[in-house]
Amino acid sequence: MASLSPHGEPSRLDDTVYRKIVAEMEDGIVAIDADGTILYCNHAVEGLFQQTPASLVGQPIEALLPPRYRQIHRHHLAGFMEGQVDAKYMGSRKSFIIGHRADGTEINLGATILRTGGIDGPVFIAVLRDLTERHGYQHELERLANTDPLSGINNRRAFTNLAAREFARCQQAQDPVSLILFDLDGFKAVNDGYGHEVGDTVICEFTQILKSVVHSGDLLARWGGEEFVLMMPDTSVKRCAAIADMVRRNVEILEFGTASGVSLHLTVSAGVSTAGAVEENLDDLIRRADLALYAAKTGGRNQVVIEPATSPLAA
Repeated sequence: MASLSPHGEPSRLDDTVYRKIVAEMEDGIVAIDADGTILYCNHAVEGLFQQTPASLVGQPIEALLPPRYRQIHRHHLAGFMEGQVDAKYMGSRKSFIIGHRADGTEINLGATILRTGGIDGPVFIAVLRDLTERHGYQHELERLANTDPLSGINNRRAFTNLAAREFARCQQAQDPVSLILFDLDGFKAVNDGYGHEVGDTVICEFTQILKSVVHSGDLLARWGGEEFVLMMPDTSVKRCAAIADMVRRNVEILEFGTASGVSLHLTVSAGVSTAGAVEENLDDLIRRADLALYAAKTGGRNQVVIEPATSPLAA
């Protein structure tokens, strides 16, 4: 709300105040003409781009962008100049400007772009804010939300999101896709007998075994507790079962928990399924692998069962 002068009329800010606001605000301000030539930069631009305002005046605005984006930016700028919108904001995770610093590093910038009139024609003003730290923080939050804190691999939420897209891709391309559910046999007894610290060590050691068989494009996750899931696109059920059995045999011969001062011999059971009818979805694939895992557990453990199957792979 505007203040009132002694005569009861709204007070007006003179040009000196506006100049002070523009010159001293922490956001970078860049003004360009209709040719894209920089006319003005405030002091904050130096902090963003590591170049003095005086050295930037007279340069094309593309000098502040990575070389790979300069041509497309000129195209977008021309579209904005010719359009009817006088203001545009870019500052979300998916819509921002990448700036190019003097040392070659890059920063993510939120930008409010304004069109106004000048003495010699239209002037375009960009108000720039560094979003690099914010984006890094958001990325870290997303990583934490999608990662199992103990094993360091995908959690169930992340796997479901990633695997649904990959499953749909394989179905559309009519490529094979298979899935394994692993369950460490008797894991509850480890926690009950040796404590959760040893149990956590076992989970981490088993994760390393699984990671050793994962190839590019595979999706590995901790499904919950002592259960793990491995989705293998472009992989036949025979190949998938062979990998599951490799894991089973490795678990059978290794000693677990040594980092915690104990020596445990464990086994693992696994259920394998592969995509069938076109109308199937990821839930169907997981459900059938779970049925196969149940058959492996009730059939004596330490075995791999393919759903539907009657002859498990076991020692």
